[in-house]
Amino acid sequence: MKKLKIITVLFLTISVVGYSQNTGTNVSDNNARALQGITGTGTGSGNGSYGTAMRFVNPPRTIDGSIYLFDTWKNYPVVVNSKDNKTFTLDNVNFNLRTNRLVTKISQDSIFVLDMKSIENVNILGKVFKKVDSEIGSRIFEVIYESEKVSLLNFHSVKLVEGSVNPMLSRKTDKLVHKEVYYLLNDEGITELRLKKKSILNAFASNDSEKSSLSKYFLGNKLSFKKIDDIKVALKNLDNIF
Repeated sequence: MKKLKIITVLFLTISVVGYSQNTGTNVSDNNARALQGITGTGTGSGNGSYGTAMRFVNPPRTIDGSIYLFDTWKNYPVVVNSKDNKTFTLDNVNFNLRTNRLVTKISQDSIFVLDMKSIENVNILGKVFKKVDSEIGSRIFEVIYESEKVSLLNFHSVKLVEGSVNPMLSRKTDKLVHKEVYYLLNDEGITELRLKKKSILNAFASNDSEKSSLSKYFLGNKLSFKKIDDIKVALKNLDNIF
């Protein structure tokens, strides 16, 4: 598995530079070099494209909030693992909540859309994202926990709350509100999971003994079943709890 480390220094049209799996790159190398590897346009780049370049235009009206998950694009390093066993390092990636797509900015008004059909997962500041095909459709989720038997997924989205001229509502401008819905994925399919004690115990404990042990772990470590960060701590320690 070879790494290509890059920074975003591109023109509106992506320049194509030769790519070789046997040639390493430094963080200071031109972003076009690694993006060419991702698009699959270079010599020896493997099985096809990992994304598409496109231009975007900022909306003409002012709306509070953002369609993007991360407040900043400065989230280096972003690690992209492809399904054909390649690893690419990008210096910025954000998650468009409206389109459910991962994108990297390649110029002031151009972005590159990652094709998740060819990508296994993307790690952004410790958050891992992957595309999951299920009965509710093909979506990109944040992976909270993953094992051979069960996975806990977070579906991020955005909702537009329109402003009102009614002064009693104190909401004069439109606002984009981020939403999170948690799902449990196992052999039986995918189902929405509410952050409640009973739901968490049923999802990750196989019997009454394991439920008791997991419940005692939450209590002993002052963890809450309603807080996803606390749940992540417990799930990382399941092998020691049971």
